[in-house]
Amino acid sequence: MYDRIEKNYNSENDIHSVFEKYIDIKLPKIITLKLVFNYFNNDWHFLIGKAYIDEQPASSNLIYPDLVLLTMTAEVPSFEEFITTLQSEGISYSDKYPVVKPENLSWKERLIPKTHSIKQPIRSFETRIVENSNCFQDKKLFAYKQPYSNSSIKLVRDFIGMESFQSSSDSRIGKFVIEVLDNRGSLLLDNNCLQFTSSEPAYMTGELQYLDRSEVISCDDGSSIDVDLNEIKNIDIFLLNQQSEVLDFITTSHYEFFFPLINKESESELVKLIQAGENDRVEFKQFIGFDNSKKKEIDKTVCAFSNNAGGILFIGVNDDGIITGLESGDFGKQFKNNIEEYVDTITKYLKERLSINSCFNVLYQTVCGEQIVVVEVTTANGCNQIIADKIVYIRKGASSMQATPEEINNLCADQKSSNNECFP
Repeated sequence: MYDRIEKNYNSENDIHSVFEKYIDIKLPKIITLKLVFNYFNNDWHFLIGKAYIDEQPASSNLIYPDLVLLTMTAEVPSFEEFITTLQSEGISYSDKYPVVKPENLSWKERLIPKTHSIKQPIRSFETRIVENSNCFQDKKLFAYKQPYSNSSIKLVRDFIGMESFQSSSDSRIGKFVIEVLDNRGSLLLDNNCLQFTSSEPAYMTGELQYLDRSEVISCDDGSSIDVDLNEIKNIDIFLLNQQSEVLDFITTSHYEFFFPLINKESESELVKLIQAGENDRVEFKQFIGFDNSKKKEIDKTVCAFSNNAGGILFIGVNDDGIITGLESGDFGKQFKNNIEEYVDTITKYLKERLSINSCFNVLYQTVCGEQIVVVEVTTANGCNQIIADKIVYIRKGASSMQATPEEINNLCADQKSSNNECFP
């Protein structure tokens, strides 16, 4: 799957020609840079950065003793010149901080679908500035005449504008990112209606897998297709141009940009899953607190699901499948019945614990009058493991078990084969 929505380039000419598909690189541009540096080992180090083209997001510099978030805006003669300067000389904010200059001429392009952007699909280009920025940990931030923040990770995420940045182990740490809108075409799935718009000839194709049937999609005229989101279990829809380039996609199988099927209208489907009992894709927990070792049950289960065919962890359902909810007992004591805080705590914990941490979605639902937490997990794009323990878990029936070396080898081989087959 990933070779059609992720591409690598290794020369300046390559990256210039790619950008030309989306913007006129010869015209003057207003470039706004957002740069983050952290302080360790008695020096400042580049942490992460992002460039906005012809956008000027409102923000002010934030200066803390060991973390600075800086903004600079300039008009450049052309975008082509900006890229050339970035790769040859680098960009300097001041002598106090290191020059932002790529290690080499390698760039990675990723397609961010419209379902995970605000306007249109986005082409995200990233290049590595520093190899190792592992000394970044989540912490509270405070300084003289600076706003207090209870999470450095959340502050960086909001400042850079990356919704999925939620962990100190994020793969984009140490990288510089440029995002460009791709206005050539997009998919829209809303109000049980699937359709596309495009500025060039395009073709929508893929498959909708329902609970009781599958439907192959083929459309080149922009007409709408009815979709019953309450009965669907998997989606793989792609918008292609005449060169078979993927312009946009909606899928439940991508490890990061998956389309979440669970929504506030799917209570009946959740009830069906709970009534069917625990199995290789469903697990129940009455409550998992964060004041003892039981919290490890969360990452163990999610890790196991992600190394298999995915699954759902229900928190607020006991072992007998009875929906007990969360508004009492230990949950009330630890989180004062604030279920949003509980969801945020679970999300942050999983982001820190899993080596592949973009394979799940945590939300709360009201089911049969009770509030529960639902953790939806998709298959990871590799062999997932617990970072601290370096343990790989897999699903065996209704249990999450530590994988043997042979099972790990088989898992890696199966996932490599599967990834290559997703996009012919």
